[in-house]
Amino acid sequence: MMRNIYFTFIFLMFANVMLGQQEAHYTHFMYNTLALNPAVAGSKGHPTILALYRKQWIGFEGAPENILASFHTPLFNNRVGFGLTLANDRIGVTNSWNGSMAYAYRVKLDDETTVNIGIQGSIKYFGIDFNKPSTFILDPGDQSILYNDLADKYVGNFGAGLYLNHKTMFFGASVPNFFPNTIGVDNTIPDAAVETPHFYIMAGGLIPLSNGATSIALRPSGLAKIVKNAPFDLDLNLSLVFNNAFIAGVSYRVGGDGIGDSVDFLLHYRINNIGLGIAYDYTLSDLNDYNNGSVEAIVVYDFVKERLDMANPRFFF
Repeated sequence: MMRNIYFTFIFLMFANVMLGQQEAHYTHFMYNTLALNPAVAGSKGHPTILALYRKQWIGFEGAPENILASFHTPLFNNRVGFGLTLANDRIGVTNSWNGSMAYAYRVKLDDETTVNIGIQGSIKYFGIDFNKPSTFILDPGDQSILYNDLADKYVGNFGAGLYLNHKTMFFGASVPNFFPNTIGVDNTIPDAAVETPHFYIMAGGLIPLSNGATSIALRPSGLAKIVKNAPFDLDLNLSLVFNNAFIAGVSYRVGGDGIGDSVDFLLHYRINNIGLGIAYDYTLSDLNDYNNGSVEAIVVYDFVKERLDMANPRFFF
């Protein structure tokens, strides 16, 4: 029964009536900003590498699984930024790869405020394997799969973003993919599945609460996702930072069919230049009856000699 439910959901994703969001979401959005906004490239003032793994809806067969790696660095005395991102997303019979290259130009407004304007180009591979042993086909006569054992498609896209950094806060707005590429495999319905542009708005800050032997700071952050014909999506996070090294936080994700989509718990620990993070999402929607939540792990490495202080949000975002 579980398999029937899941693959009914998967094939609905390729129908004309599909209104949901197509791009992956991440609980560590406050660290994984380059994947959402090309203007972030080089904004830390030093090279940074990030690796992320996400397993969504544990116990739900064929549930989304995401792997992502990114790198970005400033160039030419911090006047521009360059970034690369590679991501692999697996959902049921689908397997997609997305590679993007970002360029950002930095404008210094004053001693405490900078604005980055970024653009990016991307190439995406989209594959569907209907011969996977775990595949359960409800309708063998479905035109989408009648003549397809393995469907492959490559599409290109481009996006743009804006990223403002002022002392202990940041704000960003972006559209990573502008073109509504057709990604469906049913040739009888040309526009059966179309990539819909996603508009992201992100913001966050750092509020010192105490200094001295034990320093504590409050770090609020949020991410809004707006997609045409889809419900409004919002992630809100509130974290406490202890001694510039240990971070504990909780997030609430709006959506789902009840009081919300999920409540998320995050832990992050900084060891010199390395940041290690783990998150667990507790599902609030009706899908809670069919899964054991989601997990996400992240590793961040900053190529910087000096330790960034509390007044610099680049240490935390």
